[in-house]
Order: sequence, then structure tokens, then C-alpha cells
Amino acid sequence: LSVVPVLKIEDAKVFVRGLDCLDGTPLLDIKPYFASTDSVPEAVVGWHRDRE
Repeated sequence: LSVVPVLKIEDAKVFVRGLDCLDGTPLLDIKPYFASTDSVPEAVVGWHRDRE
């Protein structure tokens, strides 16, 4: 499991940085980051910003 920043979403592609895989490897599953259960110092949670 890798916690990575999303750089951009374009058409049906999600671009990330720092994923532990080879370039071009299909990404099979994406999970949201929850600060309460996932521990990454200085992480920014933006996926739920519009829901508040």
C-alpha cells in the first residue's frame, strides 16, 4: 500500500508521484486518505473539501 499525492486527473487517468511500481503499471484501486487512521506527517487531505 502506498500513500501518494495526486498530481492531476485528466480524462480517465490519475497522475500520482511516488508510487512504488513501474511506469505504466495499471492502478487497480484507489482509497481515500483519512488523517484519523492513516499516519503520514504533513499530509494534506483535499478530497472532502467540497463536502464540508
